[in-house]
Amino acid sequence: KIGAKRAVNPNLQLAGDGVEVSDLNMLIQLCTKFPDLKILVTVLSRVNQHELCVIGRKFPNLHIYGCWWFCNNPSIIEEVTKMRLEMLGSAFTCQHSDARVLDQLLYKWEHSKKIVTEVLSTKYEELAESGWEATKEEICRDVDLLFGGSFEHFLNK
Repeated sequence: KIGAKRAVNPNLQLAGDGVEVSDLNMLIQLCTKFPDLKILVTVLSRVNQHELCVIGRKFPNLHIYGCWWFCNNPSIIEEVTKMRLEMLGSAFTCQHSDARVLDQLLYKWEHSKKIVTEVLSTKYEELAESGWEATKEEICRDVDLLFGGSFEHFLNK
């Protein structure tokens, strides 16, 4: 997890952390120097999302996951999921939860599933308009990959 700025407001205790745009060059160096090391990464800043996708395309030892913390807003989940699908196909995990705050686990999964369903539906509609109809098996495969299957494939490489 990259991009948390701890205790920007210490008076808020656990709720006092913030976000910062991160330099992802250290991630590139890590992927380059240790090609056999499997790296699981998510970034907190919306600004870093596109660069992370580009890096993810370049390094097979990197797996991108989730919309973490301040990116766990419906509009950002939608934007990031669309971008990742366009750039990575199904080779990422669309959502996760570290359940640091247990109450957040419930709503996070509900709204994430709804948003990912909408994003995938739109993508399949676009494919159908271009002349390719996805089968039920292909759709089930893609959903499985996005919700953990691609991570399992990543681990077994």
